[in-house]
Amino acid sequence: MRWILAILLFAVVAGVLAMARAPAGPDLRVSIEQLEDAEMRVVYEWRTPRREMVFRAVSGGYRERRWEIETEGFELRRGAAEDVIFRTDGARFDRAVLVAKPDTVRLLKEYQPITAYGEGGALIYTGHFWPVRDDGARINATFSLTPAPGGAVTAFGDHAPALADWRSPMAHPAFVYLGPLAPETTAHMSALVDPAAPAWVRREFHDISMRAFEYFAGAFDDEPQRRPNLFLTAPLGDDPGRLSYSGDALPGQFQVTLEGAAWREPGDRALDIFRQSTIHEAFHLWQWSRARSEDEKSAAWIHEGGADAVAAEAMVALGFWDGAALQRFSERAGRECAEGIEDGPLAAAHLRGDFRALYGCGFVIAEAVARAEGATATGFWRDFMAAAAERGFYSEAYFYDFLAGRTGKVFAEDLRYFVETPHARPEKDIERLMQAAGRAGEAASPLAPEGRR
Repeated sequence: MRWILAILLFAVVAGVLAMARAPAGPDLRVSIEQLEDAEMRVVYEWRTPRREMVFRAVSGGYRERRWEIETEGFELRRGAAEDVIFRTDGARFDRAVLVAKPDTVRLLKEYQPITAYGEGGALIYTGHFWPVRDDGARINATFSLTPAPGGAVTAFGDHAPALADWRSPMAHPAFVYLGPLAPETTAHMSALVDPAAPAWVRREFHDISMRAFEYFAGAFDDEPQRRPNLFLTAPLGDDPGRLSYSGDALPGQFQVTLEGAAWREPGDRALDIFRQSTIHEAFHLWQWSRARSEDEKSAAWIHEGGADAVAAEAMVALGFWDGAALQRFSERAGRECAEGIEDGPLAAAHLRGDFRALYGCGFVIAEAVARAEGATATGFWRDFMAAAAERGFYSEAYFYDFLAGRTGKVFAEDLRYFVETPHARPEKDIERLMQAAGRAGEAASPLAPEGRR
């Protein structure tokens, strides 16, 4: 009997230890089923019953307008920073079902929750369907994705009739396509391109992406963590004067949406916008791989301005721009910056919805930093990304500290003042920032008697 009890006790202990060693399953399973075109049924199944589901807010009240909760007795409460789904009787629940529709308008500087992608297809951003914990971190969740009949699911290296309990290999919200299109895979990328896009756009997209990836691999002596996963759609419409390029980047992915009939022909302006913007998005792949920002919204001028500056240098290096074209781009950025900070400091531009200020002033700052270093924006970002990668992320405070170590504290504080202070005469303040950068560059020169400050 003692031996039997000992064996049973050993089996129980071994089972407990095995359970402790086994990886925990998800706290939440999210199932997304494509109903018709870009409409989705979304089912939330929780391992432990709870009283509410909390989501990070989406601009414009998207969920309130475009989500319909099918499960009886549930409501959605919209807040400034979060949206909450709960039972009206206050009881706990472990399942909720809703139907999500694409927005009828493009959200400014926000990932589109659902985008119609060619005939019968849709691109979803999983981040807007992913609840968060009380501390703002995302719930431990998996996604199961089912396309409409005849379609497939495409994300990173996956292209399958459906995906079950899927997680992004980048441990981050991702773009996922559901529909009839199949990706085109090359040594450089996996691309899903809308066949409705003009032929010149499709050719240019592959050519520019390939050349940009090769250029950045050489400039940064490194490749992205994964083969880039690209998406392009072209709902051009009939407006002959419209030439809209919208791009969004995520770790390992970027997507492009072209709108406006002016894209039908490869005019000089269309080519210029397409090339510069696509190279800008391509550089984000390198940024996301190594130097993720702690808060993507509060200091977007760092990564967006850096991407514009590095892309501008790439445009020259690849032979698309000469010095005069680069100067015109710089002058336009300066004008956009000055206009953008007339109503408040750059530090609050995102809250004001003044997104062009983030790009324009970000480019001005990247130019100033390069001048202060006596180098290039590409060289600065190569070193900055390497340093940030050791920390796992960077913040605005770290950006200033890193800069101070390379150009001196005086210029770093001049830059901080430019970002945080309201400007009565923006053009003059931009000029003063560039003069401060020039002085820092002279002090940092090996020929300067005192060397770096």
